[in-house]
Amino acid sequence: MVPPQSNQWFALMIGNSRQHWALFTGEHLSRTWHLTPEEFAFNPAQDYPNLPCWGASVGSVSLHQVYPTAIAFTLEDIPIPRMYPTLGIDRALALWGALQVYGAPVCVVDAGTALTLTLANDRGEFAGGVILPGVGLMARALADYTAALPYVTLPPDPPPRWGTTTTTAIESGLYYGTAAMLHAYLGAFFQAFPQGTVIVTGGDRPFLSELLKTFLDADRWHEDDHLVFWGIRALRNPTVKIEMHPMNRIDDFR
Repeated sequence: MVPPQSNQWFALMIGNSRQHWALFTGEHLSRTWHLTPEEFAFNPAQDYPNLPCWGASVGSVSLHQVYPTAIAFTLEDIPIPRMYPTLGIDRALALWGALQVYGAPVCVVDAGTALTLTLANDRGEFAGGVILPGVGLMARALADYTAALPYVTLPPDPPPRWGTTTTTAIESGLYYGTAAMLHAYLGAFFQAFPQGTVIVTGGDRPFLSELLKTFLDADRWHEDDHLVFWGIRALRNPTVKIEMHPMNRIDDFR
């Protein structure tokens, strides 16, 4: 058990399949954990007891089931104009975090269980978005809802465009199909907002980042696994000025 410091606190986002924890010391992000269901029983609160916590949940488990004393944010707490009432709190927090760190206009590409794109215009207003099956979900759906197709994991390298086996044909669909969707949507984003920035986050961020490298200039996009945490930090203490990237980074991704 680590003795807590008086200015330490947790940010916690409960997702559809994982729990995302961040330990802050004041405004500095000190450490993160991205826990699978098998790891839920060994969460960071055991090593850092009695810390204050702020967060939200989009999964079937509420924030207070995991951290009874946590302060839960709702969509109404996030000062982004024009959001619709059923927008996911995780998407809204990530967009708010991106606006604080990277400015507007911005498109957040979140590669999680679902693949989502969430936009803010040049005035920092919500400007719409897209919800698609995540890459892993697409692969799982092919295996679960067909009689003969296998489950195929994401290819580490670009596969042949035209598969000559069932496995390579699925790999091609996952890789080039996802690339085509991103190309189309991000092309439309930059057409509407030529000065915009794309931020990639989420569990499949490394895979999507490799795709973006094939068609998007390096100065048009960034990777950031901590957008939701930046959003929570900004809501917790809105008076603190947040430094622009990359000074907000830490290197203990898990």
